[in-house]
Amino acid sequence: METLFENALTFFLTTNPIGNSPAIIALVKEFPFERQRRILLREGLLALAVALFFQYLGAGFLSMLGIQKYAVTMCGGTLLFIVALNRIFSISSYPQSTTMQQEPMLVPIATPLLSGPGLLAIIMLKSNLERNWFLSLAIVIAWIGVLAVLVAAPYLQRLTGKRGMAALEQLMGLVLSLIAMNMLMRGIGLFIETLGQSPGQSYG
Repeated sequence: METLFENALTFFLTTNPIGNSPAIIALVKEFPFERQRRILLREGLLALAVALFFQYLGAGFLSMLGIQKYAVTMCGGTLLFIVALNRIFSISSYPQSTTMQQEPMLVPIATPLLSGPGLLAIIMLKSNLERNWFLSLAIVIAWIGVLAVLVAAPYLQRLTGKRGMAALEQLMGLVLSLIAMNMLMRGIGLFIETLGQSPGQSYG
């Protein structure tokens, strides 16, 4: 079982609020400065609600399928590694210069920019590895950092510039890749342990 801090850090890095800040700011830049902060705070809270919803929605789904713990851990590590590569090499499918006529509501800031497919998949995978209250607490702790970055995003971009934001995103990707490899190695260890167990035994 990972520690509370490890889970929270994983969720924060996967959400990638710093790397997504340029796209998010581009979506709200036409609104007054104070209104931008309210929008970003609201969208951050909506993203948190989406994350918690998927945690409890997927809590029993994987165990119903009889998926074993090593498969969940290795799959989570693989997904995290793919996300990390996207961060390091700045691969993004989201527009960086889109403007909106109306306030964004849930889409596209809350999801998929913050609570995207990668994060939701990781949460669903972990929902059968950790206790619900423990995982929810880790998500909330991660979101404290996410909301802090969102509120400070307009100032952060002015302070660091585009190159600084890119460097921060690559650094976060590097840390995330280390976490991903650790999960993969843990999954391999769990797989080796199951070789001596009866076939088909799952943790669900």
